[in-house]
Amino acid sequence: MPRSYLRKLKILEVFQKIVLKRALLCMVKTNPHDHTLYKLRLQELEKLAEVAGYKVVERVVQVRWREHSSFCVGKGKVDEIKDLIRDKNIDIVIFYNILKSNQKYNLEKAFEVQVIDRYDLILEIFDKSASDKISKLQIELARLTKAFPYEKLKAGIRYLTEHPGKKSMGEYAYHSVIKQLRKRIKRVKSELGVLREIREKRIRERKEKGKPIICLTGFYGAGKTSIFNRLTGLSKPVTGRPFTTLSSKYYLINNHTLEMFIIDTIGFALDLDPRLVESFNLTLNDIKASDIVLLIVDISDPIGILLLKLKTSLQILRDLGVTHDKIILVLNKIDKINESEIKKKIVFLHGYISVFEYVLVSAKTGEGFEDLLNKIYRKLYETKPALLQVASDTT
Repeated sequence: MPRSYLRKLKILEVFQKIVLKRALLCMVKTNPHDHTLYKLRLQELEKLAEVAGYKVVERVVQVRWREHSSFCVGKGKVDEIKDLIRDKNIDIVIFYNILKSNQKYNLEKAFEVQVIDRYDLILEIFDKSASDKISKLQIELARLTKAFPYEKLKAGIRYLTEHPGKKSMGEYAYHSVIKQLRKRIKRVKSELGVLREIREKRIRERKEKGKPIICLTGFYGAGKTSIFNRLTGLSKPVTGRPFTTLSSKYYLINNHTLEMFIIDTIGFALDLDPRLVESFNLTLNDIKASDIVLLIVDISDPIGILLLKLKTSLQILRDLGVTHDKIILVLNKIDKINESEIKKKIVFLHGYISVFEYVLVSAKTGEGFEDLLNKIYRKLYETKPALLQVASDTT
């Protein structure tokens, strides 16, 4: 056979494997009284899996008071999932729960297919969107931080168990693997440290010029980039995919009455692992350094997921040290629901939003943007608001 034909066959096999990678989603629900939120979390996991390129063909939920120490799910459920993997030709098992190293190792050994968790899945999506050095380094740090104990466990089993003995070749190989991993983590942290100094210097220079920094934040899919486009008059791509913005993008608005930097930042997700947050600390620092945080919320979401996302977003901002007086809630996508539904949701959310200034907007139609800019002006200068012009030619 001609080499070119074999090459085409190989490309086709790889393409089919990627396209047809069949996934089983798994969740251990440790709150037996939760009859709603776990479904929303599972839906979110399915959405992320589809964005990452997997075809979800099965879902398994087990209720336990606590995760099984060795497998996350119980041993009986392990056997059940093994049967599903065989019967439905499953290629990968994706857990909502964040797996410990020994759980991942034991599950992969039992299932004989790849096993990942929500943390790994989010990093896969990040990989598809990363285009700059800061994003790629932060992704590498997040992956290494998570992988280190797992690789250490695997190396221990491979080299210390199979080749025991003090000062044996097994012990030497084990310490060599650990040393290399630590070296890689140290290198990435060092490179990020240099970039952090450059970023902090730029932030100081912007503040010294007296130009306020306004940061857009919130869950992926809430319309942050659409609002960024509306405020700036730019046309950044709006794909509908989560995590298309991984590193902060600054843009200077130069208005007759107000000059300010607008930043579009990385989107939030449910139940973010603290290690993931820490790895993206360089990007999240832009939120902490801003003068005002616009927390974008999709008000067209069903009330359960709307409340869950709002509470999660506010907790992330609190953990970052952002005080409530710096936050303006931007309730976006009012064009997608009627006025009566908007009022009901405002009443329902009153206990959570009453301490904040909030504004109803539509990034699609431009409705509410003059009100938004006037609120920004008041919060910055506590004076009579000026009527600020909004770009109207964005979509």
